Amino acid sequence: MRRFLGIVAALALAALALAAPARAEAPALSQKCLMNRDIRAKRLSADQGYFAKTSRGWWQNSGGACPAYAPRRALKTASISNQQCSGDVVEVYDAITRIGFGGCALGDWRRISGEPPVPAQ
Repeated sequence: MRRFLGIVAALALAALALAAPARAEAPALSQKCLMNRDIRAKRLSADQGYFAKTSRGWWQNSGGACPAYAPRRALKTASISNQQCSGDVVEVYDAITRIGFGGCALGDWRRISGEPPVPAQ
C-alpha cells in the first residue's frame, strides 16, 4: 500500500510540474537593432537623445545626444535590412519642408521603464 501511495504521489507531482506554466524569458534590456516595422512612436531630443516605442515598451538609443534631434523632426535610415542598428547613421530632417539637419550615429538600444521625458518644444 505504501508503495502504491508513493507512486500516486510521484505521479501527482509530475502532473503538477507539467501543468505549471512555462516561465517566460526575461525581456531583453539591451539589443543591437530595432525593426522599423516595430517602432510605433518616436521622441527626439537634442539633450536626451532618441527614444522609440514598440509593443515591448520604450527604448532609448545609446548613441548619445545629437544636436539635430528635435520634436517634429523625422529620421531617414539608409539600411538594407529594414532595421535601425548600432553603427547606422540616421539623417534628421523636417518632415514638412524636407530641410536636412545632418546625421546622427546610432548605438545599442536600451529598454527603459516608463515613458521618456517629453522634450521642450
